[in-house]
Amino acid sequence: QQIERLTKLSTDLLDLSRLDADAVELRAESIDLREVAAEVAAEFGAAADQHGTVIAVEPADGVAMARGDRARTTQIMRILTDNALKHTAPGTGITISTTATSSECRVSVSDEGPGIDARSRERVFERFFTADGTTSGSGLGLAIGRELARLMGGELEFERRRGRGATFTLSLPRAGAELGAVREAVA
Repeated sequence: QQIERLTKLSTDLLDLSRLDADAVELRAESIDLREVAAEVAAEFGAAADQHGTVIAVEPADGVAMARGDRARTTQIMRILTDNALKHTAPGTGITISTTATSSECRVSVSDEGPGIDARSRERVFERFFTADGTTSGSGLGLAIGRELARLMGGELEFERRRGRGATFTLSLPRAGAELGAVREAVA
């Protein structure tokens, strides 16, 4: 477990240094967010089983084709799903849902856990911040996710759910929309 933790930490630090140096390469492509949601849910199937959790996928009606970098979009979804599993009690429900409007597509990861306390809500996207003091993470995932989302012309946001739980939503431009913020290849 410590080897996995150190490997993840070194990967996160490398991503962070690339972001700081404007050395992240992005491909502007059409991404079916419904496919990404299903793939990430399947990828975390074994971890969810160990956690006693079911990851439900609620795809958008119709098309949910976003414009961005598929690998980086998948990376963000992995961060959100991993966080939902790590920071909730066993058996907590998790839902990955997609929606689309005429200008953007969204994919959300929601959990039915305890949520994030009021003092931590404003800080969840800060580097090295962990809201629940867990030692299993570096506090870099959400910071990296938000920066990647913005590089793709999108946004990563936190939304407090009524009652219990939290929702993190990645919004990206809809495929075919103008992509002035997406960089083809930054080296």
